[in-house]
Parts: sequence; C-alpha cells; structure tokens
Amino acid sequence: MTDTWIIAQLLAQSCCFFLLFMILRTVFQIIKRWNISSSDEIQINLERRTFLVGAVVEMVLLFQVFSLIAFLMTVNEHIPSLLRGAMCATGALEANEFGYPLLYFKIFSLFVYSSFLFLHFLDKKEPTYPLTPQKYYLVFPAFFCVSTELVLMLLYFWNINPDLIATCCSVNFFSSEVNTTDFLNTSVLLNEGIILWIVMGSILGVYFIYNSFYKNPKNSLISTLAIFFIGVFYIILSVYVLKFFFVKYIYGLPSHLCLFDIFFEKYNYVGYLIFFNLFFLGLFLTSKLIFEAVKNNLSTNYSSFWKRYYRLSFFVWLLSWLVPCLYYFTWEGSL
Repeated sequence: MTDTWIIAQLLAQSCCFFLLFMILRTVFQIIKRWNISSSDEIQINLERRTFLVGAVVEMVLLFQVFSLIAFLMTVNEHIPSLLRGAMCATGALEANEFGYPLLYFKIFSLFVYSSFLFLHFLDKKEPTYPLTPQKYYLVFPAFFCVSTELVLMLLYFWNINPDLIATCCSVNFFSSEVNTTDFLNTSVLLNEGIILWIVMGSILGVYFIYNSFYKNPKNSLISTLAIFFIGVFYIILSVYVLKFFFVKYIYGLPSHLCLFDIFFEKYNYVGYLIFFNLFFLGLFLTSKLIFEAVKNNLSTNYSSFWKRYYRLSFFVWLLSWLVPCLYYFTWEGSL
C-alpha cells in the first residue's frame, strides 16, 4: 500500500468517489423537480446546476476509462516486478481473490459509464434537453460502480503479499508423445468456436456495410436488439479464439495461452489494439441500442452522425478480424 503506483490510483479513485457523492443531492433534485416547460426560480436554478453536474459526471466517467488502462499497466508491468514468480498480470491478479473480480468489474463498469456519456452527448445536442432528467438516473449505478471499484481496489492492493510466491503461466508436460494437431486444438470446442466467430463476424460486417452505404437504412428496436446480441456473442468469441488459438501464433509457443503478454512491448503492444477494437464495437452496439430506445424523444437529424459512426465501426470491426488472422496467415515458423 506504500507503492506510488498504488497510492496514485487509490487517490484518483477516491477523488472520483467524493466528486460523485457531492453531486448526488443535486442529481436527486433534478430528477424530482425538473420541468422544462416551467420558468420559475427552481427550474432556472436546476438548469444552471445541470451544466456543472453534467460536466463533473462527464469528467469523472471519462477518467474511469483511463483508470482501466492504468490498472492494466499496473498489474501487468509493475506489480509482477514486486512479486516473486509473477511474470505478467496473471500472477498479479491471482495474488489474492480480489484481482480478477476487480478487473471484470472495471470492464463491466465502462459500459455503464459510456451509456450515461452517450445520453449526455445526445441531450446536449437538443435545444429542449429531452433526456433530462432521465439520463441522471444512470448516475446512481455509476456511483455504485465507482464505489465498488474503490472498495475492490482497496481489498486487492491491501491483500497483496509480497512474500508469497505467485503462480503464473505454466507449461503442460506429457508423459507420452502427443500429436501436434491435437495439441493445438486441446481447448474445448475450439474448431466450433472459430466457425461461429467467422459466422457472427460476417453478419456484423454485412450489417456495417449495409448501414454505411445504403442511403436510408431503417433499424427497428427489435433488429437493433438482435444485432446487439450477435455483436456481444462475437466479442466473447473473439476473446475465446484469441486465447486458445491466435495467441499461439503471436507468441510462437503452442503451450502459452496467456492473454496478458500481448500487452508487452516485445509483442508491439498488439493487445491494446485488439482489445480497443473489441471495446469500441461493444461501445457502438450499446450506443445504437440506447439511441433506438430514445430516438422518439429527439428532434435533431443524426443521419450523418450515424453514417460516420457506422463507417468507423466497420473499420474497427475489420481490424478486429484482420489483426489476429495476420499472425496466423503470415506465420512462417513451426509451433
């Protein structure tokens, strides 16, 4: 707990917690008393406060995005240097029972934060602020996420024992000769997972191409919900096939299935690129679903915005496909 990396993150997370805590009362007043058709003193004061509240929440939640990157760098590069036996985030996160729950919760929380940020973006573009006060309901789950992250960070960092020998990546040894093809496909349902990954990715790609170049694409809430689940399934499968198939060609080691080493410099930080693409796709799917749910309350024409967003998402989707595959297709060695 005396490490500067740890102190900096705990201090920053504590500041985010107190900033959100201080505005909760104002958020509650906005939700309870907001009336855009009124011009009384209470409404005028609330309209003034909502700019400050929105800016504070926006700043705090944007910081949480960078907080995940800082945490990943800490557990992947800094903490392993303090723990015997730890070579990457695998050993650091397994140092106690709070490591992986903290990482998973921080990833989940990003989608809660991005939901508010997207609603806030839409609301600011409308002259009548039609999404106020509804968008502020998300401040409460966001505050819960920030609070839970702070508690989990305290428990995780406090319970790291530097004298404990960490278990990290291990290699399986076989007493008898194993066929290379069988060894490379030892994970459960790997071939089926790759096929489904290709199918789900193809559907997602057709969706992006159609909406990027068709003049007036029509998307209902039901179709958007369907593509949302397809996209989520594609993201999960992307992580699965990356861990059990593509990392073997990135590392050149068939027995090394760690997802954290791809964030190291010797692998050109390709992990950041791959997971940024997957996160961006998740962000797009969440944003599109939210937009379809609230679009009847909006008066601004967002067609040009969505055209650009679709094309950017198509490029990101293409990278999420090509980057892992390039390691496989250009591999000239033997595993």
